[in-house]
Amino acid sequence: MGDWNGKVNFFNLDQSYVPQESLREMAPYNWISLEDIPETNLYCSPDAWAELRQRILQRQLGGITFIGSGNYHYLSYLLLSQIHRPFTLILFDHHTDMKMARSSLITCGSWVINAISRLQYLKQVLIIGVGKERLSTIDPLLLHRVELLPSSHWSSTELLEQLQQLPTKDVYISIDKDVLDTTDACTNWDQGSMSLDLLIEALVAISREKQVLGVDICGEYPTTPADQFSQDSRYAIATNEETNRVILQTVLKEMRKRPSTKQ
Repeated sequence: MGDWNGKVNFFNLDQSYVPQESLREMAPYNWISLEDIPETNLYCSPDAWAELRQRILQRQLGGITFIGSGNYHYLSYLLLSQIHRPFTLILFDHHTDMKMARSSLITCGSWVINAISRLQYLKQVLIIGVGKERLSTIDPLLLHRVELLPSSHWSSTELLEQLQQLPTKDVYISIDKDVLDTTDACTNWDQGSMSLDLLIEALVAISREKQVLGVDICGEYPTTPADQFSQDSRYAIATNEETNRVILQTVLKEMRKRPSTKQ
């Protein structure tokens, strides 16, 4: 990954950012069209992965990336694979995304275990906000590589202690908005109860304690052009857009305070 350049990247897999016009007006951005690639929803076939990789990595990325719905969260793995120095993944998610895959396909529910197993520079994963009932999905053999803040109501002291114990100064942040309460996000998965204010507090703390190499966000509410004008869809889009704007504003503000980082 290149310098933190203040740019925003939108992966257009599901049209979820097309109606979010005010979000797209906040900063210069790359728009990467991926919606025509088959076999990408929830899981990714080898052919689809090759095409996604080719289209995404030919662009000069950096900064913050909006991925789409949580069905495509596995694309975080592709972004992580471009980091070539020791780092920690800080994952805000109501799920662990560490289910043992039944095949070689990378999926939205298994990408973290793929990352831990295959990426040599990924030293540890800190998952914040995961539901306690999901902890059994973590392979016991990998528990020494995973730290957890399972509660959605942890204190700033608890977070600071976790950050100070991480093995690397460099971190990458991945946010699935299903970690948030339904008042702050509308997703297509079951959600946690973290408030947006608490998430923002955490992002500020991380950016001041660590060197952030990049950020990605998913958890959009999938809609089609035909149903974007329904009352439920309009509410979901507006709610997610406002949350995305707050997150983006926070990240850009904090990152602009830091010296640029080269990979």
